[in-house]
Amino acid sequence: MTPFGMKLETYLRMADIPYEPVYGWSMGPKGKIPWIEYNGEAMGDSGLIIEFLNKEKGVDLNQSLSDADKAVSRAFTKMGEENTYWGGARYRWIDNFDTVHEVLEVSWIVKILGLLRPVRSTIRENMWAHGIGRHSRDEIEGIVEKDIKAVSTFLGTKPYLMGDEPTEADAALFGQLVEACFAFPGSYMERLVTVDCPNLQAYVNRMKNRYWPDWDELTNKTPIQS
Repeated sequence: MTPFGMKLETYLRMADIPYEPVYGWSMGPKGKIPWIEYNGEAMGDSGLIIEFLNKEKGVDLNQSLSDADKAVSRAFTKMGEENTYWGGARYRWIDNFDTVHEVLEVSWIVKILGLLRPVRSTIRENMWAHGIGRHSRDEIEGIVEKDIKAVSTFLGTKPYLMGDEPTEADAALFGQLVEACFAFPGSYMERLVTVDCPNLQAYVNRMKNRYWPDWDELTNKTPIQS
């Protein structure tokens, strides 16, 4: 339900760092998800968590990259997280809010009491403050299309974003693109990734098969409890 959760958990798998996932609605110290607890200390923000674990565990998924490649890698990561992300947020929480309850499989009382409406309002307010929320739906979809096609063009026939082996950026971009493939059925984002840019669908499947061999088992888990 969050590309940043997928990013962090994929990174943990890429880095072979043991972890125990906890599913629920609890927000982290920055008021967002995902977040972790490490040695009794709560930490938020997927990017800062990864930076911390890199130092703590001596991990460097970017060790094969030149300084120029690292700059490109960061640029694509930030494009996805600070720009493309909002297309999915709008699609889920604003344009198709009525389907959120079914996707989340929340209890009937959550739906009746409208307990998810504050989330929708927060997303709308955040998008307005960001600036992208001031655009029309068509304008936002056009922005997202340009982003996704830029990733597709740069990826080309490479197996991973920066070359033959995955790097940190792949965790971030997989988190964004896997939602388009699996969380937004029938959406323009799904069409972009699976029809217009088939190399991205192949990329998503490549990452999923390599790092998520338990994908089918996990996607049939018990629904999130409210």
